[in-house]
Amino acid sequence: MSMSPNVEAALMQLRTLREAHFTVVLPLVQKGHKYKLDIHAMAVIDRSLALLRGFCDLVEAKNMIAAAPLLRCQLDNGLRFFASTLVEDPHEFSGAILKGVPVRKMKDRNGNLMRDAYLVEQLTAHVPWAKSLYDQASGYVHFSEQHIINTIGIPDEEGMAQIAITGYDGSVWTDQKYFEAIEAFEYSTRLVLELVEMWAQTRSEPQLREA
Repeated sequence: MSMSPNVEAALMQLRTLREAHFTVVLPLVQKGHKYKLDIHAMAVIDRSLALLRGFCDLVEAKNMIAAAPLLRCQLDNGLRFFASTLVEDPHEFSGAILKGVPVRKMKDRNGNLMRDAYLVEQLTAHVPWAKSLYDQASGYVHFSEQHIINTIGIPDEEGMAQIAITGYDGSVWTDQKYFEAIEAFEYSTRLVLELVEMWAQTRSEPQLREA
């Protein structure tokens, strides 16, 4: 089941972000990753790379039901690194994660628990599309109307629909839908890259505490 040339081109463009991951993380590797947040950042970049490859491969295989949750995972990747900018001591925060403490059980510098809803709210203040993308992507993680529509399509005016159980994308996945999903994944990936790059650029400030 082939995809349209336009969608294939969009996927090819998304795959080019792979090299940006190495560019962003290189300064952390060269400087000896002496901070706990360095380790955190490298793990985030490694996860982002894996998610990028998996998303592209699954979209190419016309399996958006499996690909779409990876969009939520990539946004989650950015959210949890963004949380490091909200705490008093980002290195202590990263150390707690390394010990297995969930981010949702930690508090920001103002005493707010950093649950997903709170992180999304804070991120949306800087990145306006974060809330709508989070809501949309979450619909693919838990069984929802999105999965039903993929199987039965959009009913006609009489409420009739044709069920197709194939394991491949249904008719609702038009080129425009693919473009929207690819663009959303690109936004989420660039968010991860920008957050890690910000840390790489500021990590040498003398007031930062070493791990």
